Amino acid sequence: MIICLDGCGPDCLAAAETPNLDAIAREGFHTIGQAVVPTVTNVNNTSIVTAGFPETHGITSNYLMDPSTGREDYMESPEYLLAETAFRNVARRGGKAVLLTAKDKLKTLIADGAAIAESAEKPSAWLADRVGVPPGIYTVEVNHWLIRAALDLLRDDPPDFLYVSTTDYVNHTYPPGSEPSVRNVREIDRLIGELLNVFPDLELVVTADHGMNAKTRALDLTAILKENGIEAQAVPIIKDRHVVHHQNLGGAAYIYLKDPAMLSEALNTLRQEKGIEAVMKAEAAAIRYRLHPERIGQIFVLADLETVFGSLPAPRQEVAIRSHGSLHERAVPIYGWGPGPMAARPRSNPEVAAWVFAP
Repeated sequence: MIICLDGCGPDCLAAAETPNLDAIAREGFHTIGQAVVPTVTNVNNTSIVTAGFPETHGITSNYLMDPSTGREDYMESPEYLLAETAFRNVARRGGKAVLLTAKDKLKTLIADGAAIAESAEKPSAWLADRVGVPPGIYTVEVNHWLIRAALDLLRDDPPDFLYVSTTDYVNHTYPPGSEPSVRNVREIDRLIGELLNVFPDLELVVTADHGMNAKTRALDLTAILKENGIEAQAVPIIKDRHVVHHQNLGGAAYIYLKDPAMLSEALNTLRQEKGIEAVMKAEAAAIRYRLHPERIGQIFVLADLETVFGSLPAPRQEVAIRSHGSLHERAVPIYGWGPGPMAARPRSNPEVAAWVFAP
């Protein structure tokens, strides 16, 4: 079983009492690992369930633009996925794999091969009847509903592999140590303890897809380039349908230039902008962060700790949000329990499912 705690960086767990995760750390395995860049939900959940990087699985963001047509699509369909999932791997070997997610967009993206795939956002009637109608997607309690659903399925007909991915609404909305954040972590920890009490032989890894930080500065990279006579489209990698979480403002972006001959000028313009930490050509970014080179535009841009990118009323403005996507949300807690995880000792999200793929 793998549990991905969406947006739950080490600081979030450190600010609450977690006796069951602490016990796993003592008796099993614990480290501060590395998320995949860019540090967003689709990229890292896909990296976990394929045990690979975007260079092989193809998911480079939550959102994709086709430069030949200008068409923009949410990456929510398995047609974008280029690698085998752990669910398909298990099914191909005659086993049963189950996926439980908070967001339906993630279910539709990575569910290939799962015998059961359910989301709290749009659960099937049979699951709602058994576990209860889930709380709304913008609540603290929806994460707890997911783990209770996992407990129910494990009691009824234990699958060979079970993946649970929560939502980061709480972590986008409340800082570590706040009452809602602490309540969320404590209940997740309690439910993890219940999982191991009821199923002591369970092989379990708990990780996060990315961390979260407070942001005070926002940049509209499309507008900034236009100020300098450069026509381009900046695609924020965090963009999805759940705008309540982050207002589509994230710490990385891909730049698609209308005229590729403007590449050098665009690079120089972006490097002079306050709030931008790194600007690199797509080829260099693909190598450094193991990205799929055909899905990242011509330029990859990373923000500093306090900055996010997106579409704004003005090229530059102050904001007060919590978000992710940059290198500063890369640290993730990883806990392992049982012989498989202990043998694998994962230190990054692509390594988390390594024992699932082992011969």
